[in-house]
Amino acid sequence: MGFKDILNKIGEKHRARKELLKEADDQLRVQKILEDRSKSSNEREWERFKKEDREEQIKIELNEMRKNRQRDIHFNHNPLDTPNIMKAEWEVLKERNQFTERKSMFSDNEFIHKNNPNMFRNNMGLIRG
Repeated sequence: MGFKDILNKIGEKHRARKELLKEADDQLRVQKILEDRSKSSNEREWERFKKEDREEQIKIELNEMRKNRQRDIHFNHNPLDTPNIMKAEWEVLKERNQFTERKSMFSDNEFIHKNNPNMFRNNMGLIRG
């Protein structure tokens, strides 16, 4: 069995599933049309209004749930509840500072650009000259 056969087999399964879904959808549509025809026009209109009200209520509740979730994400994480790292039991924080008594390693060395004549010249001058 080659790669092409495997792809064809997958394609056949996909087409079969798509055809089944289409048949089921058509069957549901026909069933709904038959139910609607058996009802009076007033009943159909009443159901339409109920459906619109229900959709509006769902929309309102969904927006409220989204706001609550965003509020939880933004404000329910309280950084004040996190433990203070400065009060940790680390030995490093309890030691004295090792660098306070040492002087800078650069203090005895000369400035590297002390006698450099090109320090304040433009790059253009360096290219021409």
